[in-house]
Formats: sequence, C-alpha cells, structure tokens
Amino acid sequence: MEAVLQWGLDCIRLVQSWASPPLTVFMKMITALGSITVYLVLLPFLFWCIDEKKSLRLGIAVLVSLWVNLVLKFLLDQPRPFFAGYDPSVGMIPERLGGFPSGHAQTTLVMWIIIASWGKKKWHYAAAAVLCLLVGFSRVYLGVHFPTDVFGGWLLAALILCGYFLAGGRIEALLAAGGHRAGMIASAALSFAMILYRPSTALLMPAGMILGLGAGYVLNRRHIGFAASELAGKTGAAKYLALLVRFALGIAAMILLYMLTGKLAALSDTIGSNDLFIFIRFALLALWVSAGAPWLFRVMRKSN
Repeated sequence: MEAVLQWGLDCIRLVQSWASPPLTVFMKMITALGSITVYLVLLPFLFWCIDEKKSLRLGIAVLVSLWVNLVLKFLLDQPRPFFAGYDPSVGMIPERLGGFPSGHAQTTLVMWIIIASWGKKKWHYAAAAVLCLLVGFSRVYLGVHFPTDVFGGWLLAALILCGYFLAGGRIEALLAAGGHRAGMIASAALSFAMILYRPSTALLMPAGMILGLGAGYVLNRRHIGFAASELAGKTGAAKYLALLVRFALGIAAMILLYMLTGKLAALSDTIGSNDLFIFIRFALLALWVSAGAPWLFRVMRKSN
C-alpha cells in the first residue's frame, strides 16, 4: 500500500509541475463545485423550482453516499498527501479527515449523473462526465487526494448509482403501497441506522437531513400539496421571475434558520448534548426544504 501511495505522490508532483496562479484559481473553483455547500444550495433549488419528487430521490441518494463516504474515511483513516510522513508542500488547501475515498469525487458523480438522467440526452451525460472528471482532477492538482482516493470515490459512486437505478423504483413502489405512514417509518428507520455508528458529529448531518427530508415530503404530500411545477399559469419571463422570488425567499429563510440553530447548538455545549442539537439542526433544515418552504409558497400563491 505504501508503494501505491508513493506512486500517487509522484503523480501529484507531476501534475503540480504544470501549476500556475490562474490554473490554481480555476481548480479551486472547480473543486468547490463538489463541496457539500453546493449540494445544500442546489437541492432546495431543485425541490422548489424543478421537481420535488425527483429531488427527494436525489437528496436521499446523495446523503446516503455522503454517509458511506464519511464512515469509510473514519474506518480506513488513510492519510492525505500533505499529512506528516508524505509531502506537506503539495497541499494547496486545508482538509482534516482521512483521504480515502474522495468525497468530492464520489458525491459529484452521484449527484450529476442522477440529474443528467432527468434529461435523458447524451449531452447531459457528457456534461456531467466532464464535470466529474474536472472535480476529480482538481483534488489531485490541489494535493488533497491521492489518485487512488479519487478512483475509489468514483467506484463507490458507481455502486450507489447501480443501487439507485436498479432498486430505487422498487423501494419507492413499496413505500407508496404502504402509504404515508410507511414513508415516515422508512425515513426514521434509515436515519436511526445511520447514527448507530458515529465516530464524529459529521455523520449526524446526513442522518438528520434524511429524517427531515423524508418526514417533510410526507407532510407535503398529505397536508400541503405543493408542486414545484405550480406557477398559477405564469409563462415566459413572469415564470422565471416567480421561480427566482420563490428560491430567494426560501434560501434566505433557510440561512436564517441555519444561523439560529447554530446558536442553539453552541449553547448545547454547556449541557453536554451537542450531538442531539446538531442532529436536530440539520433535520430542521431539511424539513424546511421539503415542508416549511413549500407551505410558505402555497400560502403566498393563495394570497395572490
């Protein structure tokens, strides 16, 4: 294994021999597209403005992928190229957790291949593939992952995508047959299973969001009735303006909720229940995406 990592370090040095300030800026921008922050902005946009049902499936797939990635990082605890014992000079941006598998490479592939499948056109898949390759290359260029970390992330993403496309429809049909209660139970059970092993509070984020997304979606279907396609007959520029207003209001409230729950999480340190507050924080954020904001949009539409 050590020989493989040394080979990877040689690859990084070779790639960085082409480095230049403009290219480094570009690579930092590309690598940011694979961050969880992009997901936390993109998912609400898709849920509120494109298709809430497809976005729920996407959200669950990405969150499960993120959880698997974090679990493997803690279990394997593989060093990054710039950790002590390798070459600290190659790291261009800071990272803390273990390196294998690459979360950026894995999450980007899962997210964008699923989104590309919505359009079902070859150029959609081609664009997704180019983005995934660029994000993976940026992780090596920036010296935060060995090439094997990136390949491992892509392999795991491929396995998750196989499960998504082969079994996702069957699971959804079973839940639909079970009604709203089955959806609630399934989201709670999956969330609970995800927190059984938690060497870090980082694993509470996907678990909390799974619970919030699932519960909120069930509430929306049963009581709210929001559909992203509903725009009260608006077309053209009026349609896109309405979508922009919808997203701006929803994301502004989400940021406010994030800040307020952050203060509660900080206060929780004094009573020794930080894990619980972090879990609740992300569950509430996801609940806002799948139920709170849709309720607001329905109220606004009725008042217009």
